[in-house]
Amino acid sequence: MRAAVRAIVLASLLAAAGCGREAPQPAGVSVAPAAGAVATPPTEIAETAPAPIAPRPVEAPPPPGAACLAGTVKEASPRARAVHRWVDAAGITHYSDQAPPRDAREHRLIDLRQPPPISVQASGFDANLPDELQRRAVADALGVQRVLRDALAVVPPPGIALRVVFVSDGEAYGRLIGNPSLAASAGAYSTAQRTIFVRRQERDEANFAVLRHEITHALVHESIGSLPTPINEGLAEYFGRYRAAGMGGQIEVGAGREAILAAAVSGDGGEALVDLLAREGEGFYALDAGAPERERRYLRAYALIAVLMRDAPGRAALTELLARQRADPCRTVAAERILDERYPAGLSGLATAWAAFLRNPPDDIRAY
Repeated sequence: MRAAVRAIVLASLLAAAGCGREAPQPAGVSVAPAAGAVATPPTEIAETAPAPIAPRPVEAPPPPGAACLAGTVKEASPRARAVHRWVDAAGITHYSDQAPPRDAREHRLIDLRQPPPISVQASGFDANLPDELQRRAVADALGVQRVLRDALAVVPPPGIALRVVFVSDGEAYGRLIGNPSLAASAGAYSTAQRTIFVRRQERDEANFAVLRHEITHALVHESIGSLPTPINEGLAEYFGRYRAAGMGGQIEVGAGREAILAAAVSGDGGEALVDLLAREGEGFYALDAGAPERERRYLRAYALIAVLMRDAPGRAALTELLARQRADPCRTVAAERILDERYPAGLSGLATAWAAFLRNPPDDIRAY
């Protein structure tokens, strides 16, 4: 934790409003080497009804020292590319810009006239890919990228390459993400390998929720840098709820209401918010704290971003935070200071709005 900053901001909050102590609450379970599929952006995405938010398995935290910009655009070819589709001996479908092995079946060559703004290279390590992965992964990535650009002035470089690997076996998944103790987690974004690993879930919608969460991490790592953990996870949770609809997308803000209520804080929320913002890395993930406590942190981080994204002043404060991080991508900014400076009512006012959101999640659906 950044103890000095926490003490300074906490002192200002106490002087402004007084802080209540966080009350323990019950909660649900918390909820992330490559090859693969390149997909072109669709011209229109068919509207789908929002699915209820299901409890998430644990997400694997990023490895230590994961900082700066990913730079995957350097690997994206500026020329038109051909994509190979084939089925291997185990019946698993692959997409790749590399030619398949000799024993591949159902080989088909897909010609891309122009490189897409985002490419998704997807493969199954020991699992088939979810239905419509190509279309939906690219649609979700483009949608999240567009909201980051239009609402938060985050301009990503063109030609971002996202690698996704789906894994079924827990032991193999633990080895691939480099942390066998997290073999039961649902997803991980490896900054070292610049690869999203997804532990295959029974329900495709659960797979896509995990994938959207990790896609957001990848876009943040590519476009912004080493954000404070609560802001990084809050953005991933917020956009994990994104659903492509028509020519845009939407986020059902109050979905999973019971889980959000279980993460509520007491008092004016000031002390709890400062504690959340001061938690970096393992201080946020706290893998030894148990699933309910991790879930509370994820949901509180989500609620913070949802409050900031609610209106123009909140978005302006978040935009400033992201801009400062992008200006110095390798050094994590002090979110507490920036939000205290930029949010109209300061950090104490933000804490009040955040606590109110957690106690009474709105039912609105935000269209983007």
